[in-house]
Amino acid sequence: MGNLEPAQAATLCLVNQERARNGELPLAPNAQLAQAARRHSEDMVSGDYFAHVSPNGETPLQRVEASGYIPNAGAGYTLGENIAWGTLYLATPRSIVQAWIASPEHLANILDADYRDSAIAIVPAPPPSLASGQAGATYTQEFGVIER
Repeated sequence: MGNLEPAQAATLCLVNQERARNGELPLAPNAQLAQAARRHSEDMVSGDYFAHVSPNGETPLQRVEASGYIPNAGAGYTLGENIAWGTLYLATPRSIVQAWIASPEHLANILDADYRDSAIAIVPAPPPSLASGQAGATYTQEFGVIER
Protein backbone atom coordinates (compact mmCIF):
# COMPACT_ATOMS: atom_id res chain seq x y z
CA MET A 1 0.00 0.00 0.00
CA GLY A 2 2.25 2.74 -1.26
CA ASN A 3 -0.32 5.49 -1.72
CA LEU A 4 -2.86 5.31 1.08
CA GLU A 5 -5.24 8.07 -0.06
CA PRO A 6 -6.83 5.97 -2.85
CA ALA A 7 -7.18 2.99 -0.48
CA GLN A 8 -8.80 5.19 2.17
CA ALA A 9 -11.15 6.69 -0.42
CA ALA A 10 -11.99 3.22 -1.73
CA THR A 11 -12.81 2.04 1.79
CA LEU A 12 -15.19 4.97 2.34
CA CYS A 13 -16.72 4.32 -1.10
CA LEU A 14 -17.40 0.68 -0.14
CA VAL A 15 -18.94 1.78 3.16
CA ASN A 16 -21.13 4.29 1.30
CA GLN A 17 -22.19 1.58 -1.17
CA GLU A 18 -23.42 -0.51 1.76
CA ARG A 19 -25.25 2.51 3.17
CA ALA A 20 -26.90 3.12 -0.24
CA ARG A 21 -28.00 -0.54 -0.45
CA ASN A 22 -29.75 0.04 2.85
CA GLY A 23 -31.35 3.38 1.98
CA GLU A 24 -28.93 5.57 3.94
CA LEU A 25 -27.25 8.78 2.79
CA PRO A 26 -23.52 8.68 2.03
CA LEU A 27 -21.01 9.76 4.63
CA ALA A 28 -19.00 12.87 3.81
CA PRO A 29 -15.22 12.82 4.32
CA ASN A 30 -14.10 14.99 7.24
CA ALA A 31 -10.51 16.16 7.78
CA GLN A 32 -10.81 16.44 11.56
CA LEU A 33 -12.13 12.90 11.88
CA ALA A 34 -9.30 11.82 9.55
CA GLN A 35 -6.81 13.27 12.01
CA ALA A 36 -8.36 11.30 14.89
CA ALA A 37 -8.49 8.10 12.83
CA ARG A 38 -4.88 8.46 11.67
CA ARG A 39 -3.65 9.05 15.22
CA HIS A 40 -5.39 5.91 16.42
CA SER A 41 -4.22 3.63 13.60
CA GLU A 42 -0.64 4.87 14.06
CA ASP A 43 -0.87 4.45 17.83
CA MET A 44 -2.19 0.88 17.57
CA VAL A 45 0.74 -0.10 15.34
CA SER A 46 3.46 1.73 17.28
CA GLY A 47 1.99 0.65 20.64
CA ASP A 48 1.39 -2.93 19.45
CA TYR A 49 -2.23 -3.19 20.58
CA PHE A 50 -5.66 -3.48 19.00
CA ALA A 51 -8.49 -1.77 20.91
CA HIS A 52 -10.72 1.30 20.86
CA VAL A 53 -9.18 2.53 24.13
CA SER A 54 -5.40 2.96 24.09
CA PRO A 55 -3.18 1.46 26.81
CA ASN A 56 -2.84 4.95 28.31
CA GLY A 57 -6.64 5.20 28.56
CA GLU A 58 -7.32 7.51 25.61
CA THR A 59 -10.85 6.97 24.26
CA PRO A 60 -12.34 7.58 20.82
CA LEU A 61 -14.14 10.64 22.25
CA GLN A 62 -10.86 12.10 23.50
CA ARG A 63 -9.20 11.58 20.11
CA VAL A 64 -12.10 13.23 18.28
CA GLU A 65 -12.18 16.12 20.78
CA ALA A 66 -8.44 16.67 20.25
CA SER A 67 -9.02 16.87 16.48
CA GLY A 68 -11.39 19.83 16.90
CA TYR A 69 -14.35 18.03 15.30
CA ILE A 70 -16.62 18.94 18.23
CA PRO A 71 -16.83 22.76 17.97
CA ASN A 72 -17.56 23.58 21.62
CA ALA A 73 -18.57 22.05 24.95
CA GLY A 74 -22.24 22.81 24.30
CA ALA A 75 -22.43 21.10 20.91
CA GLY A 76 -24.48 17.96 20.56
CA TYR A 77 -22.81 15.10 18.74
CA THR A 78 -22.94 11.40 18.02
CA LEU A 79 -19.72 9.48 17.41
CA GLY A 80 -18.70 5.94 16.50
CA GLU A 81 -15.58 4.05 15.56
CA ASN A 82 -14.72 0.89 13.63
CA ILE A 83 -11.23 -0.61 13.75
CA ALA A 84 -9.70 -3.52 11.88
CA TRP A 85 -6.40 -5.06 10.93
CA GLY A 86 -5.50 -7.69 8.40
CA THR A 87 -2.56 -9.32 6.71
CA LEU A 88 -1.87 -10.03 3.07
CA TYR A 89 -5.10 -10.18 1.01
CA LEU A 90 -7.18 -9.69 4.19
CA ALA A 91 -5.75 -6.16 4.50
CA THR A 92 -7.47 -4.78 1.37
CA PRO A 93 -10.29 -2.22 1.61
CA ARG A 94 -12.76 -4.78 0.23
CA SER A 95 -11.76 -7.45 2.77
CA ILE A 96 -11.90 -5.02 5.68
CA VAL A 97 -15.33 -3.63 4.71
CA GLN A 98 -16.66 -7.17 4.16
CA ALA A 99 -15.48 -8.08 7.67
CA TRP A 100 -17.17 -4.98 9.11
CA ILE A 101 -20.40 -5.80 7.28
CA ALA A 102 -20.29 -9.36 8.67
CA SER A 103 -20.02 -8.00 12.23
CA PRO A 104 -23.33 -6.76 13.72
CA GLU A 105 -21.61 -4.07 15.85
CA HIS A 106 -19.54 -2.71 12.98
CA LEU A 107 -22.45 -2.88 10.55
CA ALA A 108 -24.57 -0.90 13.02
CA ASN A 109 -22.05 1.94 12.81
CA ILE A 110 -21.93 1.75 9.02
CA LEU A 111 -25.73 1.92 8.73
CA ASP A 112 -26.44 4.41 11.52
CA ALA A 113 -28.71 7.02 9.92
CA ASP A 114 -27.55 9.73 12.33
CA TYR A 115 -23.96 9.80 11.05
CA ARG A 116 -23.13 12.33 8.34
CA ASP A 117 -19.31 12.59 8.52
CA SER A 118 -16.59 9.98 8.42
CA ALA A 119 -12.92 9.35 7.82
CA ILE A 120 -10.80 6.29 7.34
CA ALA A 121 -7.10 6.03 8.14
CA ILE A 122 -4.96 3.13 7.03
CA VAL A 123 -1.47 2.46 8.32
CA PRO A 124 0.40 -0.02 6.10
CA ALA A 125 1.35 -2.31 8.99
CA PRO A 126 -0.58 -4.40 11.50
CA PRO A 127 0.07 -4.42 15.24
CA PRO A 128 3.33 -6.45 15.29
CA SER A 129 2.40 -9.06 17.91
CA LEU A 130 -0.79 -9.95 16.02
CA ALA A 131 0.61 -10.38 12.51
CA SER A 132 3.30 -13.07 12.91
CA GLY A 133 5.66 -11.02 10.76
CA GLN A 134 3.29 -10.80 7.79
CA ALA A 135 2.67 -7.61 5.85
CA GLY A 136 -0.70 -5.98 6.39
CA ALA A 137 -2.58 -2.88 7.46
CA THR A 138 -4.46 -1.32 10.36
CA TYR A 139 -7.69 0.61 9.74
CA THR A 140 -9.63 3.10 11.84
CA GLN A 141 -12.95 4.58 10.71
CA GLU A 142 -14.44 7.45 12.68
CA PHE A 143 -18.12 8.35 12.34
CA GLY A 144 -19.78 11.53 13.50
CA VAL A 145 -22.48 14.11 13.34
CA ILE A 146 -22.58 17.50 15.01
CA GLU A 147 -26.10 18.59 15.93
CA ARG A 148 -26.32 22.14 14.71
